[in-house]
Amino acid sequence: MAMSDNQRLAMYTAEEIGNAIKRRRRQLKITQKEFARRLDKSERTIQKYESGEITMKIDLIKQVADELDIPWQELLEAKTDKIGIVTEEEISSYHFHNLSDVISALFTMTELKDISFQLSCTKPPENPEWTSALMVDGKGDGTYNADFCLFMENWMNKLTALQSGKLSKESYDTWKREMLDYYSDSYFSDFSSQMAKQKKSTGAKKNSSLTRIHIVSTKEEADDK
Repeated sequence: MAMSDNQRLAMYTAEEIGNAIKRRRRQLKITQKEFARRLDKSERTIQKYESGEITMKIDLIKQVADELDIPWQELLEAKTDKIGIVTEEEISSYHFHNLSDVISALFTMTELKDISFQLSCTKPPENPEWTSALMVDGKGDGTYNADFCLFMENWMNKLTALQSGKLSKESYDTWKREMLDYYSDSYFSDFSSQMAKQKKSTGAKKNSSLTRIHIVSTKEEADDK
């Protein structure tokens, strides 16, 4: 005897359903704000759906699934990866096998338009230290400069607490997941515009302007004679 829609729904908790909705929304690169607009709901309501604070009825789940372009039954089964949703382990799995991989990542980072980077390098004899850095000015003109610096401050505090034994490794890992979740909807303008172009035409090329990279001179300039 086949299960009814409500019987199938009863097999999942509100939190599991919310997580499935969140994963699918992120797979489609839709922000909570945009998703709320599409459903004619408040952004806070979407947050409650995804956190499991609201127990959703079958009609609402079907409406959400339609907006996410997926059968509602498959949406409930999202935790089994049957709809190709990327898992947290896959998202955080970066492959660095050699120095070239690290340098390639740096090239990619400095092509971003929403964070303005500064490159700095010091070396003897001009400076007793031999250092290099990729810096972000919290007061710079990048959209996420201030957010990045606030995160770095928070991260350094967490690392200090972890190394001193005041914070457990489990709590640190939980904090990392919370940070990744918190910033996951902060999309870059390049990506947003690229997605918009792809809806009209495939093969749109990414603008890789490097105009936001600033070179910080650390060498004393000789006095003009």
